[in-house]
Amino acid sequence: MRNWLIWTVFAAGLLIAGGVMAWATTALLHIEDAQANATRAALADENINVALWQMDSELSPLVTDEATRPYFHYLSFYPAEGAYTRMFNEIDKGDVLIPSPLLLNDSAQVVVHFQFEPDGDLTSPQAPTGNMRDLAESRYLKGADIEGARQRLARVAQVTSREQLIAMLPERKTDPRDPVMPDMVYADDRWAAQNEMNKGAYEQRADAQKKSATKRKVEQSNSLPIEEIVNPVEIREGPMTAVWVGDSLILARRISLDGNEYVQGCLLDWRRINADLVAVSIEQLPNAKFRAATGDPTRVESAGVQRLAALPVEVLPGEVPVVTPEGNSPLRLTMYVAWACLALVAFGLGFVMHRTLSLAQRRAEFVSAVSHELRTPLTTFRMYTEMLSSGIVKDENARMEYVNTLHSESLRLGHLVENVLAYARLEGSSHKERIEELPISRLLERATGRLETRCKQAGMELVHEPCAEDATVKADPGAVEQIVFNLVDNACKYAGNASDKRIHFECKIADGRVEFRVRDHGSGVNKEEGARLFKPFRKSAQAAANSAPGVGLGLTLSRRLARAMNGNLSLEGSDGGCTFLLTLPRA
Repeated sequence: MRNWLIWTVFAAGLLIAGGVMAWATTALLHIEDAQANATRAALADENINVALWQMDSELSPLVTDEATRPYFHYLSFYPAEGAYTRMFNEIDKGDVLIPSPLLLNDSAQVVVHFQFEPDGDLTSPQAPTGNMRDLAESRYLKGADIEGARQRLARVAQVTSREQLIAMLPERKTDPRDPVMPDMVYADDRWAAQNEMNKGAYEQRADAQKKSATKRKVEQSNSLPIEEIVNPVEIREGPMTAVWVGDSLILARRISLDGNEYVQGCLLDWRRINADLVAVSIEQLPNAKFRAATGDPTRVESAGVQRLAALPVEVLPGEVPVVTPEGNSPLRLTMYVAWACLALVAFGLGFVMHRTLSLAQRRAEFVSAVSHELRTPLTTFRMYTEMLSSGIVKDENARMEYVNTLHSESLRLGHLVENVLAYARLEGSSHKERIEELPISRLLERATGRLETRCKQAGMELVHEPCAEDATVKADPGAVEQIVFNLVDNACKYAGNASDKRIHFECKIADGRVEFRVRDHGSGVNKEEGARLFKPFRKSAQAAANSAPGVGLGLTLSRRLARAMNGNLSLEGSDGGCTFLLTLPRA
């Protein structure tokens, strides 16, 4: 299969895998975004609910206090029933007046309390008139306070009227209370108040007071011809309801006393309430806005509008801040890892395919080069042996020349086969078992003669510069001989046309290692060629035909042999020619 077809199939598979991963990633991220949006919405709803609860909690005391006030609190002073002196003498009705708790308005959220009389007159417990004013100014209020209350009461008159409030407030649907005695009230707030929330306690107390008062009247009025009969009063209270009248918020109720209908309530300070709501909700709803809720309390304009339970106020939450976890989610981290794995797999497969195809190509070129290198000496063998065996060559000198040629080709062929076999052995086994400790002189004893013979055959001169001391090295003698011979053989082949025919073989000891250098005076190698000089199977048949004999395996084999002995083989830069450095560890 051609390389382009292999790469096409690989690219198609990679595109398919990437497309599937992209689709899966998009789908999963959409699901995660939907879940994140749902989570944010739930957190936002939770913040809104918490804020609504806090705001209702802020307003509930105000509404509860106003809803549970007895009707007589809307008088500046009201008479006490059942009062006694220190001598336990009963005080007549009306002789003792108790100031209303509303005389001093201590609520910052209330502008003024008011009461519409049955005849339409507007009064306020904070703005007493006549003798009540004199009594209030003597002990409880200043004149300026009363005048301020009268001005605030005038605002109520400008905003609404008795008829308008009666039309807006719900009818009195509560059950009528049992009749009670006139002026049957209590001065001590710790006693049960007359209101709907503690109706039972009130009725019980009223009955007891009625019996006690009747008994006292009988005892103190024996001279009267008949007992004084006190007519009971029927009380019907409507629920305290908050209504909007224009831009004003009013909390009011309808109350009937013995058939006479009153409207009691208070004008609320909407600006102060709005500021309090903002302060309470600033943490959960920093962008909240508040407006009057004038429609049906069971309906809102949109899903984003909330309504308070305590007052008819609509809450526009605005943008709700939601604290979400920082950083990447587990799903995103998983997708990152999956994409990284896909990229690594693709890169790994691509790298392996590239190396495999490159190796296959180099092996094919190597086989072609080996075939060429084998064909040349074999052709020479066949031609020269045929000429010698047939007796065509009669001249003795010519016969000796042919024999020498055959010998040279046999050496060349033997060297080629030796390198190929050594490379094959190196690929499949280790040379560590053949490493031994021996002196340098013994290591190079056999190799020196072989090197000189090879140089003489090529017309070169070997210049041997031994080490200053005969140090001991750890090496495989056969491997060292093969490395050095390959280096000298390359110098003979590639520097044979140089004017300086010397090949330097130097030995030096440095930094706990032994250095061997083989240097020639040839043309050297360029930078591009030097980068792939040690790659195996780098010479094709065409390159073998157009260069010195060899298949390009000698340097690769030599470097691997050197590294198998914990040494190295490298190319050094020089002004002219090539210099190869072989390093071996000392024993």
